[in-house]
Amino acid sequence: MDLNPKKRKIITIFTLLLMIVNIIVSAFIFLDIQIINAPETEVFIDIIDVNSEEVIIDAKLKMYNSNGFDIGIKDFTVITMNFENEELGTLKISGGNIPSLKSKTFNEIGKIVLKQSNNLTVLKNRITGEISVNLLGFIKKTIPVDLMIYVSVEKIFETLEIPIIKTNAYFTDLSEKGIEFTAEINVSNPTSLIYNINNLFLDFITENGTSIGNISIEGGIVEPKKTQIFYSKGIVHYDAFNFGLLNLNLKGIAGAKIAGLNKNISFSTDTSIIIPDIKDFVFRGEELNFELPVQIKLKINGILCNVGFSIYNPSNVSIIGKNLNCLIYRQDNEDQTLIGKKLMDSCEFHSGERICVKTEIIIPYIDYLGSGSFKLIPDWIILRIEGDFYIAGTNQSFPLALNAYVDPNFIGENDFI
Repeated sequence: MDLNPKKRKIITIFTLLLMIVNIIVSAFIFLDIQIINAPETEVFIDIIDVNSEEVIIDAKLKMYNSNGFDIGIKDFTVITMNFENEELGTLKISGGNIPSLKSKTFNEIGKIVLKQSNNLTVLKNRITGEISVNLLGFIKKTIPVDLMIYVSVEKIFETLEIPIIKTNAYFTDLSEKGIEFTAEINVSNPTSLIYNINNLFLDFITENGTSIGNISIEGGIVEPKKTQIFYSKGIVHYDAFNFGLLNLNLKGIAGAKIAGLNKNISFSTDTSIIIPDIKDFVFRGEELNFELPVQIKLKINGILCNVGFSIYNPSNVSIIGKNLNCLIYRQDNEDQTLIGKKLMDSCEFHSGERICVKTEIIIPYIDYLGSGSFKLIPDWIILRIEGDFYIAGTNQSFPLALNAYVDPNFIGENDFI
């Protein structure tokens, strides 16, 4: 179609105006893109799990778009390296669009395999990617991103659950060297790792901080999600009976292969046990088996009492009786009056042995009658043996007092054993 000169001039002017407007708009747009702000970026690297072969991580990028237009992110990659720049794991993060003046979080799950290093103190995480702007469909601007984030290796180990360790010890018997005991080390493994428990050392510490014995305990392997008990027997010196409480300090090492790296974790636990009564060990909780034979005769100068003391030793150690006092009382109604007293010889009786100690006591008639308002026959004659019993070769002792009620019949004279 042939246009007349007037129409051709109008079209030419309109076209020139559009070109001028487009150039001006493009200039403003290009200027706006030139001053694009990189998004405010926060990086979070969280450890989800640790097993023998690898560390499972969750890498998060939280970005805030402070621009007046949408931006997009793509090709974001997290490369984890050790200090020698050896690659330990690569993680690609799916990108997306971030609206103007909005925040958005991008995350992916990945794996890291550790390698032995001379300087394995930190992990370097290099984060690379692109930020892009696409306006009007034909103007595109990209900005490269290159960040370096450092993560302490100790952070990995801090997230580990070390085995749960409980110590229990109980005394079992007496021996010539001390108190025999059994120690139980209960190790519970809540992790996905295989732990090797070794170098177990149990120290017995008194209330004033003095060590009075220790033992080494053989450890072993504790499988993932399993519990293992390690036993040991030993002897604690008799000095333990001088205290009411004994503190147990257990030290050891939990070795494991963590994310491909061999790692030893030291641990220490404390517990306390109450020191039992030494008498309970001597008589093994049994009812005390003793005899107090007595023979009473009337003499010119008074009443002659032949007194014996017999007791059985069921323990594994020898017992020595010292400071043995023989006391004789008469009982009238509710009143008890001492009418005779004598110190007996010391005696030693070995394991499984019954021993008998004898003595004689003369009770003058004036003492016998005067103490009971001159009543001839009391209700009872009470024989009492009291003294201190020592474990042979030690200063450990316990007091013991034994009573026997004797029918005050002086007529029949039984043989004295």
